[in-house]
Amino acid sequence: MSTRCLIAIAKDGYYLSIYCHHDGYDADHGVGPTLRAHYNSAEVAADLIALGDISYLQADKACAYHRDRGDAWAQTQPKRTTSESQLLALAQVCDADYLYLFDGERWGSRKLRI
Repeated sequence: MSTRCLIAIAKDGYYLSIYCHHDGYDADHGVGPTLRAHYNSAEVAADLIALGDISYLQADKACAYHRDRGDAWAQTQPKRTTSESQLLALAQVCDADYLYLFDGERWGSRKLRI
């Protein structure tokens, strides 16, 4: 069973987010610690989001559905929302267990499901 998550960055007045299918938990070797340790600048976080939806994320590698698997960009491109409530609604649609948000300086996380 996968632990899904939504990974987002805050921009001026909106959010850009991508879906991640595997290892979205915020412990051990999950997405949370990986984001904080290896994707911890605005530039690197933006580069990650620019990949679109991903299958998994590791310290030195992300498997992007469009780039690596050939899925259609229209289906996997980053999603834009204009409020936190829209971002949370998108996470719910993705059936995400966690939401990670980069505020320009650091990653925050929120467990969405028990």
